[in-house]
This record gives sequence, structure tokens and C-alpha cells, in this order.
Amino acid sequence: MKFVVRYWSSLLPNDFLERRNEPRWVDYSIHPASKIGLHNAMLAVHDRCEIMQVHGCRFECAVFVVESDISERLSQETANSLFASLPSGDVKWLDIKDFLLPVPPILMTPSAVDVTPTSGEQLPLFDHVHTPYDDIDVSPHLVDIAT
Repeated sequence: MKFVVRYWSSLLPNDFLERRNEPRWVDYSIHPASKIGLHNAMLAVHDRCEIMQVHGCRFECAVFVVESDISERLSQETANSLFASLPSGDVKWLDIKDFLLPVPPILMTPSAVDVTPTSGEQLPLFDHVHTPYDDIDVSPHLVDIAT
């Protein structure tokens, strides 16, 4: 089993279209079946989406769980909740089967994603969870660099 980041884009050449002129998913990166592998796949999706947004094209990018001939797409919400519940180390299909509930098929049309960036600020990848480090007062630095 592995996590595969796949995407399609309107900027890809016609070789990346299916027979019905529908976009074809392209493998972008492959990650091991582990908690850190899922984390890296989620980061790759985030980065790929930011790059495609800058180019102003239509696109879609997602993490897929792949084992032999079985391929399941993870929504962003599913990937977030899966990541939060996984133990460290290798992941087995049985660890994630509860998260792979059947969903209706998503039609891949070029108009499926038409995203325009709303601000120049990077969005957070994960929701913030309060940690003991949040309660520590930041001590002033001895050297400050003015811009």
C-alpha cells in the first residue's frame, strides 16, 4: 500500500486527456504507507495546488490510497481525520478502511475546479491544536534585524 498524489490540469498537453476529452489523473508523487508518508502527501497536495493557482488554470489535486489494483481517493477532510488517528509507523489497509466510506463518483470536468487565490497569504494546512508551547512567553532576541 502507498499514498499517491495525483492531479490534472488544463495546462497539460492533449496527451493527458481521455478518449472523451476528459482530463486524466497524473501521478505527481508516491509516498510510503506510514503516518509521515500521509503527512508528506498532504503537503505535496498543498504545494501543487498553490503552484497551479498561480498559473491560473483549472485543476484538481488529491491524495489516493493505492494497493495493487485498488485506488481510493481521500478528500481533504478524510485525510485530515485519518492523519490525526493513525499511529506512528507503517499503515495497513485495515487501519484506514473505516475512513474509506463509499462516496458517489466525482465527475472530472475541466470546470470542476476554478479557484482564484483570495490573498497572498499561505493558508494553514492543519487546524491548530493547543500545545504547552503556546503558553510560553517569547523572550526578546538580542539582535533584531530591521527591514
